[in-house]
Amino acid sequence: MGEVRAMLEQNNILWQVGELGRVDLGGGGTIAKYVANMNVDVVDLGVPVLSMHAPFEIISKVDIYMAYRAFYAFFN
Repeated sequence: MGEVRAMLEQNNILWQVGELGRVDLGGGGTIAKYVANMNVDVVDLGVPVLSMHAPFEIISKVDIYMAYRAFYAFFN
């Protein structure tokens, strides 16, 4: 996580930390928990979404742009 934070900071990418809650009990909705069980370090990065999978999802244009910049920086 330190390397990811450093990459984001060096590229002036705005970011925030969030939790899925009760992850230790098998919560969460990504495949990261399965990959982590194979002794691989994982970090989920993504755009925060209000009312995900509802008829109307709400996201911020700035969040999408910062996610784009983060992925671009990661792959460079």
